[in-house]
Amino acid sequence: MRTFASPDNAADPGHPDAPAAPRPSASHDHDADSSTAAPPLVLYLRAAVPEDAELLARWRREASAWVAGRHGNPQWSGPDRPERRLALIEKGATVLALLTPDGPAVATCTICPRGSRRRWTAEERAVPARYLRKSIVDRAHAGRGIGRLLHEWAGHRAAGAGAVVLRLDARSDNPGLNRYYRSCGWRYLRTVPGMASGALFETPALLRPGLPVHELGTIRLPG
Repeated sequence: MRTFASPDNAADPGHPDAPAAPRPSASHDHDADSSTAAPPLVLYLRAAVPEDAELLARWRREASAWVAGRHGNPQWSGPDRPERRLALIEKGATVLALLTPDGPAVATCTICPRGSRRRWTAEERAVPARYLRKSIVDRAHAGRGIGRLLHEWAGHRAAGAGAVVLRLDARSDNPGLNRYYRSCGWRYLRTVPGMASGALFETPALLRPGLPVHELGTIRLPG
């Protein structure tokens, strides 16, 4: 088991691809009895396998329905691409997060070594970077800081692979999602005209050796 302290375990104001309302934990309430404080968040990560594809598809459907119902936003309402999902799993780009070593998965993200030519300029693509995609937290576990910690781990792994920045693209018509990324330290770059997921963000890729994240087995991200 490979171990990597997140300085910030506060609850997410909204998970990156399925925002949720803030839910302060007892550990941040100075009037709360310390005996009720939530335990520190720890994640256990494993590489996704083909058998996880249906779970990821279900999370996508649930997140899409939640965002549409809560915010009226069409995020992830386009055609699903199961063959693309499976290809990313087989390349080792997709990971699952668990709250215990043998527990069920509660979140996922995909890390790719190259960005889209339609979104990122040649100058930007010349900078050593990794690209965060398909980040979802199971709605039953939203608002606990899981998405934020998962992104910090992604930045850690990106830095370890020689990247200087971690990047993502987000829906330009989802202001709550864009505010969430800014609150987590992501820097907004610009919006690509004519693209639904055209809001571009990046954050420094930093080594964080004390992250409360444990890798179960070997996670070989594509390089």
